[in-house]
Amino acid sequence: MQRIITTLLCLSLGCLSAGAQNNFAVFQETPVNSLTPKGWMRNMLERQRDGLTGHIAVAGDPFDKEGWGYAENKKMNDWAQYEQTGYWADGALRCGYLIGDKALQEKVREWIRFQINNPDSTGFIGPKDISFLWPEVVFFRAVMAEYEATGDKKIINALKRNYHSPKYVSLSGAPGQDDFFKDRLILHIEMLCWIYQQTGESFFIQKSEDAYKAFNASGGQYSIQAMNADDVPRSHSVSYSENLKIPIILYISTGKKEYLDAALKGVHKLYKYHGLVDGLTSGNELHDGNFSNEVHETCTVSDMQWALGYLLQATGDAQWGDLIEKICFNAGMGSVTKDFKSYQYYSGPNQVIADGLSSHWNDHEPWYMTSRDRSAFKINHRPSCCGGNVNRMLPVFCSRMWMKSGDTGIVAALYSASVYNTKLKGVKGEVTIKEETNYPFDQNVRFRIALDKKANFTLSFRIPSWCDSAKVLINGKPSDLKCDAGTFAKLDRLFNNGDVIDLLLPMTVKPVYLPENGIAFERGPLVYSLSIDAKTEIKGSKTNENVVFNSTFKTPVSAWNLAPLGKSNVEVVQTSDFSDPWNPDTTPVKLTLDAVAIKNWSLYRETYTPQLPSVIDLGKEQKMTLVPMGTTELRLTVFPDLLKRYDQNAIK
Repeated sequence: MQRIITTLLCLSLGCLSAGAQNNFAVFQETPVNSLTPKGWMRNMLERQRDGLTGHIAVAGDPFDKEGWGYAENKKMNDWAQYEQTGYWADGALRCGYLIGDKALQEKVREWIRFQINNPDSTGFIGPKDISFLWPEVVFFRAVMAEYEATGDKKIINALKRNYHSPKYVSLSGAPGQDDFFKDRLILHIEMLCWIYQQTGESFFIQKSEDAYKAFNASGGQYSIQAMNADDVPRSHSVSYSENLKIPIILYISTGKKEYLDAALKGVHKLYKYHGLVDGLTSGNELHDGNFSNEVHETCTVSDMQWALGYLLQATGDAQWGDLIEKICFNAGMGSVTKDFKSYQYYSGPNQVIADGLSSHWNDHEPWYMTSRDRSAFKINHRPSCCGGNVNRMLPVFCSRMWMKSGDTGIVAALYSASVYNTKLKGVKGEVTIKEETNYPFDQNVRFRIALDKKANFTLSFRIPSWCDSAKVLINGKPSDLKCDAGTFAKLDRLFNNGDVIDLLLPMTVKPVYLPENGIAFERGPLVYSLSIDAKTEIKGSKTNENVVFNSTFKTPVSAWNLAPLGKSNVEVVQTSDFSDPWNPDTTPVKLTLDAVAIKNWSLYRETYTPQLPSVIDLGKEQKMTLVPMGTTELRLTVFPDLLKRYDQNAIK
């Protein structure tokens, strides 16, 4: 009788047939609580906890409301507020797990428990008073993380019932939804495929593919046809990064190459036309090219990392790990104050002013006058999407640092000091790997292996495309392991407790040539900038639990209108002090080079960061010091390239 009941249940729910494959990814992600960050990463996550992430109510509406919990007194009233608080929930829960802060975890768990325990009569989980269901995707990422960390079957069962609700009959962006964001309804495919990965129940992958087919039939700007087209994408940058991952996720669950091919074409053309030197694409709401003073929305820092993480899993291609690091270390760290108490809505490689009038990007919109301070460092901007999403930036990075390769492989995908614990098929007890490094400020990455008893498995680690002379030492002795740039080196051996694997990633300074006859300088995954001294005006101050938060405007007080005289005279100045690496004064790696002032280069209309000058009026020669972009607030990263690409007649 039990066998008959089980068979009928499988037929009704669409169980996976025996032997069928439901994960075609090269790498698989692991629970966020399987690693413990160390070094600077832990320090920054603790600053998050002590800053906005742990005191998010200080940001005001909607973060001072009851969110996704038992909302009786301070209830949210529109879908955007659920989206914004959902972003915070995902970042805060992951941050809490990463640093072992149970109080921070519990703030989000309270919301998760309320939603899981209070479905409607159809099994639907979520706000009962809004019709647009996109914000559920955002909040369900936190629910996914909680399930992966705890294995609580109540969570997976509740999510399964949720997606059988008639509220999900259509996911293709039907009329009646929010017109601008209706394409985001299809993003529920991320959750459907995740449930499929956990359960093997074919209902969820079938619903995903049916929804995507209907979505593509409309031929919209985020459809598979649009990704395959040769035209220049110019769409909402956050929505593009969100939608980009959907065909990747479908490929992971189906193995259908047409999904992956479309995503690859979409991401390559996106970076071809809109890629900026700090690793992110432009997006002042819409994509807007690759000029030196372009900006990107802080939401995209988190969302593009998240999308590229799926691409890294699907392909095992090292270039996506390279790009995630570049985004996080440069665009991401450059968009927040390093106490994590304020952030920018728009930031970019060149931002020589960040005050109440310096953002001119949306001057064609009716809400322009309320957006001119979007480059200022504020406790919260309007809308508050970035105020929620900025909390995901580092936790999302950490979530993809360590991965698995099948049942017997461990993958060091992104680098930062940490301790990773996992189990492998055929290995007794847990495998613990302690990663010791000051990367990206230092070239050395050391892995210490701890085992109950010796065991065979594969340890793979990423060799960045910028490193053409990587080396591996095993217990202090050189190895002949193949370490080609832009690949994952695979060390397959019998590991012993106490083994030490040293990965050496030599970093050299490389010039990057950019539009407008621009030049920038990279060393390893870091892009380097001229840090500009600023006059800081406090434009708002709030206190939460005796912690003070300030919104500030910053205007330049030191000379920034400089250009390097060449690339051959760049000197790397290093120290061994890694105690505060994201401070421009104490960062352990700086570049010095000869430079010259550009007399005719100044603020555009005395208010905005200018583009590079087309005519050069040379001034006084001087030394210039560059620091990692992520350490800076006001900065110049893209300089006029005087020697190589300007018509010499344009230089006076």
